[in-house]
Amino acid sequence: MLTKREDLLSKIMIAAQVAITLIVFYFTHFFFGQYLLSPLSRLFILIQIAIIWTLLFSKFNLGIIYRRVKFINLMQGLLVTITIGTGLIFLEIITFPFIEHRAFYAAYLLVFYVLDLIVLITFKFLLYYWMRLMRRYGHNTRNIILVTNSEFSDYIDDFVISKDWGYYIRNIISPDQELKHKYPRVKIIDNQESLMQRILVRGIDDIFFCLPVNNQYYDVEKLLAFSNELGINFHILQHLDKLKADDWEQNLLFKTYQSTSPNYINVKIKSIFDTLFSIFIILILFPLLIFISFLIKIEDSGPFFFKQERIGLNGRRFICYKFRSMVVNAEAIQEKLMELNESDGPTFKIENDPRITKIGRILRKLSLDELPQFYNVLRGEMSIVGPRPPLLKEVVQYERYQLRRLSMKPGITCIWQVTGRNSVSFDEWMQMDLKYIDNWSIGLDIKLIIQTIGVVFKATGR
Repeated sequence: MLTKREDLLSKIMIAAQVAITLIVFYFTHFFFGQYLLSPLSRLFILIQIAIIWTLLFSKFNLGIIYRRVKFINLMQGLLVTITIGTGLIFLEIITFPFIEHRAFYAAYLLVFYVLDLIVLITFKFLLYYWMRLMRRYGHNTRNIILVTNSEFSDYIDDFVISKDWGYYIRNIISPDQELKHKYPRVKIIDNQESLMQRILVRGIDDIFFCLPVNNQYYDVEKLLAFSNELGINFHILQHLDKLKADDWEQNLLFKTYQSTSPNYINVKIKSIFDTLFSIFIILILFPLLIFISFLIKIEDSGPFFFKQERIGLNGRRFICYKFRSMVVNAEAIQEKLMELNESDGPTFKIENDPRITKIGRILRKLSLDELPQFYNVLRGEMSIVGPRPPLLKEVVQYERYQLRRLSMKPGITCIWQVTGRNSVSFDEWMQMDLKYIDNWSIGLDIKLIIQTIGVVFKATGR
């Protein structure tokens, strides 16, 4: 079963290829057949092309962005599609009486046929290899766990060898001892109870369950509930007795369960907005960023950035940037201040923290210490709006249900930041983040950004 995301991408790809074909037809008409078609005939042919090519692209699955299919298969599919489509157009031309100059139209359609084939193959070639290149360099990748056995070793081999698919096996869960010898570089786990810690350490996006649902080793419902709590996609292989290579390539045998927002378009709009908004903020406030850096350096000659490892989407680790608002050895001093901790959870917070510098106190009050995190947004590690990125030592103390806050990319601001962040309990904070995840929308993000601006001007940070 195709996921909603893949189905949407398939429709977009089909629309793009149909649009390219229409442009090629218009180009052919403009340079080779301006006197062959009346405006009415040209409109009729364009409508026919749009309908026929859309149906054929759908029929031959030419909208799917394959991770595994050979490029030669793509070319074969395009050749069949364009041959059938052009043949049908030719039949229409010799059939309908209002099409003029039929005798000249065979050569005209041949030019269109060749050009459309060349242009679409070139388009597919560039897109196909560009995506492979991006995946090889770690972009558009997915960290996965396979629940399987040696019967599926051929597919495991494909995952291991083909780095350009964008799937990286972080663990294999299997009772099959044979796999441990065959894949020494992949950690083999034979106990599903240890899966949680592996996910926290590895940053897992998907779990592929490649065993019969009624198997004797693993509880599918328990794994599904676990992945749902953490916001991880869970894929169950169906119809094992009908397994075919083509089905595997098209991902038609997997039933996918998602606990996060399935609206792919809105997620992409959020990502584009994050990038554009961050660029705007950095450019507009660049003089202020330089000035703040200068003040921090003047006060104690230490670094003006504070860099700390945080936990991001699905457990990924990244370096979070902030303007340094504390003394240089603040983390070492924290151990001595633990008895003063006012937080009721795994976080650390005291009202009058002696580690905060003079400049740092002003930065925190105006929330200016968070500005460097727009760089994290540009790197794709954070979002403008989302749950705050926690420390690993905090995450390992989370209750199981609280881990789901890692299912969305962390943000600079969220509900907690605009509704009394200095007074709410840790549990209330977690509930706010989960509420945001469950009710996320572009409108909610805009609302929270506006409220955050108001909070900044009130200077209530500390």
